[in-house]
Amino acid sequence: MGQERLSGLDFQQILNSIDDGIFISDSSGNIIMVNKAVEKTGDKTTEELVGRNIDDLQAEGYCSEFVTKKVILSQEKGTIIQKLRDGREFIVTGIPYFEGDKLKMIVACERDITELTRLREKLMEAEELKSQYEEELKKIKAVGAGLGNAVCASKNMIKTVTLAKKLAKIDSTVLIQGESGTGKEVIADCIYENSQRKGKPYIKVNCGAIPENLLESEMFGYVPGAFTGAAKEGKMGYFEAANGGTLFLDEIGELPLGLQVKMLRVLQERQLVRVGGTEIIPLDIRIIAATNRKLKDMLKDGSFRQDLYYRISVTTINVPPLRERIEDIIELSKFFLDKYNDRYGLTKRLSHKALKLLLAYEWPGNVRELENLVESLVITSERNSISGKEVEEYLFDEVERIFEKGLPESGSLSEMVEAYECQVLRAAYERHQDSGIMARELGTTRSTVNRKLKKYNIRL
Repeated sequence: MGQERLSGLDFQQILNSIDDGIFISDSSGNIIMVNKAVEKTGDKTTEELVGRNIDDLQAEGYCSEFVTKKVILSQEKGTIIQKLRDGREFIVTGIPYFEGDKLKMIVACERDITELTRLREKLMEAEELKSQYEEELKKIKAVGAGLGNAVCASKNMIKTVTLAKKLAKIDSTVLIQGESGTGKEVIADCIYENSQRKGKPYIKVNCGAIPENLLESEMFGYVPGAFTGAAKEGKMGYFEAANGGTLFLDEIGELPLGLQVKMLRVLQERQLVRVGGTEIIPLDIRIIAATNRKLKDMLKDGSFRQDLYYRISVTTINVPPLRERIEDIIELSKFFLDKYNDRYGLTKRLSHKALKLLLAYEWPGNVRELENLVESLVITSERNSISGKEVEEYLFDEVERIFEKGLPESGSLSEMVEAYECQVLRAAYERHQDSGIMARELGTTRSTVNRKLKKYNIRL
């Protein structure tokens, strides 16, 4: 009699006193007994579970899998990590019970490890990030002070900034060249901050942003009544405003030929006359120019004056694209994270997987694209740790837009693949004109690049 009571009501009470969830099933996977703890771990009551088959419950999405199934198949003890539909994780161990050689039942015990898993992942993530930041910090410390906003850890960028600081001490005209978004203005700032003209006027002008009909008066100023609509007191131009200091002419390749002539005269003679005036105004000014255009090609087609080119390119600095300074990506990401966390009062950070994706991306938009991505994810990410999936989705959207723009609307799969391959090769060719560099960027061999260039009639 005592044994029967233990097998029935008392046994159930013993099971209910255990904090871990207990499932007891027969050899066919039919649940014959559970304890109350399973109601806390799952979304069904004990009454809803008893009598059900594990295959049916799994098909309904109750959990990712049952260890009971594994034990039935293997006829031995087994352990799995089980996920419920709400995302929680459990470690579940199943133990077989035999009568002779025949499997009679399986006892499964489950324990919630969701929080433990989360904490372990956070710890590993923090340790990995700490190691990365420490390594990058060692590199960046070698650069020294006086960089302004020039964040750099790569050899390429350290070399560029070192040259900028050297040229800053020499009061000559500097031409800064580089793709759009590489940070040419930051290099100009670095030159100014380390020059003898620091503290004196520093005027920045985007030559491509001023309407052509206003360029001359904006650059050189005008006297009262110089033209219809002119201010009655006249106006000082950018050159005068920068007198004694530094004038930064960004996008100088956008200047129309007519203005290039007058600018050349001003740079040669170090003096100007306002529009509509006769008074000669002497200038003591340093010029820093920047462009993302290939000025030497513009010399050939006559869209940029050769004499002006030689006047502004006394010394030149080439800012490398972000894809050629991979080490800078982590430091720049951290810089922009701090910037936008401060701006929006947040504490977002990048997960290890997110950083790996950033390091693997080519960055056609360079630093400007990276900053845009970081700001966007700081604002939109629902968690403090920006996940790899969020970065992946953002980058996929960007790539998808480029992909859709460059492909034909119809055609076979092979034709569309070839069209995209041709587009990628043309883009790489426009950047480098060197099959060796192209091969390194595209992760292939020089011979493959040369063969593909010949196939698509792209001439080096």
